[in-house]
Amino acid sequence: MKINLLYSTIALAVCLLFLGCDREAEIEREYGHWEYENTDWENLGYGSCAGNSQSPINIDTQFTVPSSDLPEVSYNYTPFEMRIVDNGHTIQVNGPGENVSVTYNDVAYEFVQFHFHRLSEHQINTSHTAMELHVVHQDENGNLLVLGYMIEPGSNNPFLQTVFNHIPEEEKVEIATGITIDLTPIQPNNKNYYTYSGSLTTPPCTAAVQFVIFKETMQADPQQIELFASYYNDNYRPVQPLNNCFVLEKID
Repeated sequence: MKINLLYSTIALAVCLLFLGCDREAEIEREYGHWEYENTDWENLGYGSCAGNSQSPINIDTQFTVPSSDLPEVSYNYTPFEMRIVDNGHTIQVNGPGENVSVTYNDVAYEFVQFHFHRLSEHQINTSHTAMELHVVHQDENGNLLVLGYMIEPGSNNPFLQTVFNHIPEEEKVEIATGITIDLTPIQPNNKNYYTYSGSLTTPPCTAAVQFVIFKETMQADPQQIELFASYYNDNYRPVQPLNNCFVLEKID
């Protein structure tokens, strides 16, 4: 059952209030070696990884807070030269630093980078998808907005193929490919999504990251999934307790 209307309205107001707050989250700053084989990262000195608002989570659609008033993501994407790195944890494409952005809840967020996880980090009703794409954006105050795309086996994905064709041979060396890439094709046709306030899913696990997880899945053919898995087959953090957080659901 869905939460009653009064409860939904209160939760929506609280969450939208948070979206307007000025909070900072570090994109990544490593203080010590960490790995996915042992995700008790708080024992390695990353104390925030034991916090109360950690990501990823399982999204139980029976208990989301539905609303047709949640804002849409407005895309201001332009093509840019692809700079790619195998950072030792995932394959990552870095942003150009300007002119590639989105607007959400009347706030502009510049594109910073995107990267992949296998399996998906978030679960929907306790189920993983084959992969998950995280597209990371940051506003002028340092607040992060992460757009999440769940990837399922299906047809060949030209966008992903462009990325996978240029994976560097050497780890931790960014490559300027000379290839132009455009984030526009990954925009979902269905604009509905789930959203909540969580954290970075890697150390330092800093909280105050707004996740927008689109309902419409992205497809990749099995060969593309296998190719990424040959580099990183299990680079996902287990789901974390939801605690007192709300998951909002954008509906038509």
